[in-house]
Amino acid sequence: MNAIGISAVISDLDGVVYRGEEAIPGSIETIREWARRGIPYAFVTNNATKSAEAFAAKIRRLGAPVEAAQVVTSAEATASHFGTSFAKRTRTFAIGEAVLIGALEREGADLVDADDAAVVVLGFDYALSYAKLRTAVRAVMGGAALLVTNPDLITPAERGFDPCVGASLAAITAAVPAARPVIVGKPSPIMIREALRRIGGDPRSTIMVGDQVATDVVAGQAAGLRSFLVKSGVAIGGDNRAVPDGVYPSLSQIPFDRLSS
Repeated sequence: MNAIGISAVISDLDGVVYRGEEAIPGSIETIREWARRGIPYAFVTNNATKSAEAFAAKIRRLGAPVEAAQVVTSAEATASHFGTSFAKRTRTFAIGEAVLIGALEREGADLVDADDAAVVVLGFDYALSYAKLRTAVRAVMGGAALLVTNPDLITPAERGFDPCVGASLAAITAAVPAARPVIVGKPSPIMIREALRRIGGDPRSTIMVGDQVATDVVAGQAAGLRSFLVKSGVAIGGDNRAVPDGVYPSLSQIPFDRLSS
């Protein structure tokens, strides 16, 4: 245990550490303070379009110390889950950006563009098409497992919001009501547990920080962490099932010195 009474911190990125290309006031100084005090920390993001190193490099440009191993993305977490759940060379149809495709290849997936695939992996895809959805639907209808990076319906964009992976998932499950998707990203606790493993955090004394109740708070609490909501992001809906362990204006205003495990 350290001077501030917690063993580790896991945090969301967009809306907590930064908005767009700008750091949220006080966030970088807070992360530097964690580093100074020797508090292990990691970041988790449902964004499956960029690599962990790309996110780490962005945080470093903003002025805080972080390595790629401290960032868990839904793309790499989904690929890792694939690797532990399915045999190598399993025929897999994947919808996603290059980061997800590459991560699946490294886990040994046999990527095919065919509706007899044994697994469908669904992620964010800027080139999503009717043909891709049709292949996914036919494969799932034929019994393929459905692995999903994250369930977000919309995602903040430069001009408001864009449809996200959850919208594609809704189309597939509407066509195949019997589908049983496995969600890897938040609000599933899978990514939180992976972050805990990487930093050696004890869930009883590690905290989760995020700007969304329905994803960040739910995921953190499902993993056994006290989970705090910050209001520095863009709130997208809510979740009446979850009550944050605390609500603060921003990361820098969480009273870490007064938190005890």
